[in-house]
Amino acid sequence: MGPSAAIRHGSHEIDDRVRNIHCIDSPGNVKREVHRKRGELTFSDRGLYFLSMAGKTRLLLTLAIFFFLAAGLPSAGQIPEPAAPSSLKTFFTVRSAQPDETLPPEVRKEFEKDDGSPLKSVAVDLDGNGKEEKFVLCGVPSAAGGPQWLVYDPATGAARGVVVGTIVFIGRESDDGFPKLETYWRQGGAMSVVFRYKYSRGRYGRVGTQALTLWETSEYFRAKPPLDLDKELVEIK
Repeated sequence: MGPSAAIRHGSHEIDDRVRNIHCIDSPGNVKREVHRKRGELTFSDRGLYFLSMAGKTRLLLTLAIFFFLAAGLPSAGQIPEPAAPSSLKTFFTVRSAQPDETLPPEVRKEFEKDDGSPLKSVAVDLDGNGKEEKFVLCGVPSAAGGPQWLVYDPATGAARGVVVGTIVFIGRESDDGFPKLETYWRQGGAMSVVFRYKYSRGRYGRVGTQALTLWETSEYFRAKPPLDLDKELVEIK
């Protein structure tokens, strides 16, 4: 090989092994970096690369699990808020009504119609004063078809309005010291009815009516807390 060829061969070898990248650190100062030849490994043993990657994978998985668990923990000083109480305080059905011979005959005139059959009642302290009001059940359904209940105050003898329904829901929200009421009853076929009542000026008056299809009835009860028919008049938590 002649001198010229040797120079050219040496030049190519240098070009393959050494690549110069000039970075200007400051005006007039040139930094030269030497890079590896293409395809050349840092470590001669390829198994070292596998061990390095496996170590990084374990580290990433450990960090991911840590952050996942940390996200579910409350921060320092933070206490999870308790679940909000149900808007319903309690409920009862016609099954809870018991024969009541203490009721004066004058209460019958409050019903839309009455056949003179024995009256039944359910005792509930509505206004929280320690004295029970009574829901008096008439033996004859209302003109709309649902059972009639007279809200009656035995202490004062005051009639506080008639509500209609097979199930009576007593709410936590109140008006003039008496809770809102909601009733449900099956009208016939696949239709059901919901009435809503509000206390005002000494009596309960109906403020809302909702007719429900079979599917809507299912959704209506799904939106309420679980109801145990063996625990009527027990406070709903």
